[in-house]
Amino acid sequence: MRSELTLFSRSLVRGAFMELYLTPKPGLVDLNDSGSHRDLSVPLMEASLSVVSGYLHRVSASLAAGEELAQQVRLGVEAERAMLEEAGTNCHRGYIFLSGLLLCASARIGRRDEAALGAAVARLAGELFDPADDSGSNGSRARGAYRAEGIRGEALRGLPALFGEALPAFRREMAAGGNRGSATFAMLGRLMASVEDTTALHRCGRQGLETVRKDGATLECLVAQRADFMAFLAERNAYYVSRNLTMGGVADMLALSFAWLSHTGELE
Repeated sequence: MRSELTLFSRSLVRGAFMELYLTPKPGLVDLNDSGSHRDLSVPLMEASLSVVSGYLHRVSASLAAGEELAQQVRLGVEAERAMLEEAGTNCHRGYIFLSGLLLCASARIGRRDEAALGAAVARLAGELFDPADDSGSNGSRARGAYRAEGIRGEALRGLPALFGEALPAFRREMAAGGNRGSATFAMLGRLMASVEDTTALHRCGRQGLETVRKDGATLECLVAQRADFMAFLAERNAYYVSRNLTMGGVADMLALSFAWLSHTGELE
């Protein structure tokens, strides 16, 4: 169990770095530019991910030692604080929660069964969330203003964007004769089209979310048609920057998707 948890924690770190370096991504930090995040850069994101790496290592050790859930929650709170101190940003706050949740759920089932893992995530999220809690985050404000479920609803439903949307999209493209690159962008398109992204809602309201979803559907079609989806993404990035639109929820789910595919060996 310790070995499996260590391997999965490393995959979760790798997935976050793969999401960062994937280029281009509309409105998000990548190797071309900082998207709609004027306060962020690749070096800052890398500094933040160094904190995430240490956090996931400590969570895997805590789980292997049989410690209670409360200890893993404390490690998450400490990681958020360290991230602000190290990088001056909370850019991976959502990923700290989601990656820790998935790692803890994996420890509970002890096997690589996606259906069982999704169910374990849902049960664990039910233990963690206080229905009356309001963290004051941008996501919580968007949930209140737009009656959106966001990351909370995603967790309580067992990460359907990961298991029911992103992974099948990647596998369909590979089965259709695509390669890892085209399958990655098919996965990005499916996430854009399906995730209820509270960052997009917070920045640009319902219109912003609909823009992300429409662009995701277009990206999927372009990948399937073997058309020039890279030019489309570059053009949409310019538009997102002009509107201050971004999609942090999509980025978090993309990182989780990379992590799981790395863990299963499908990215090799």
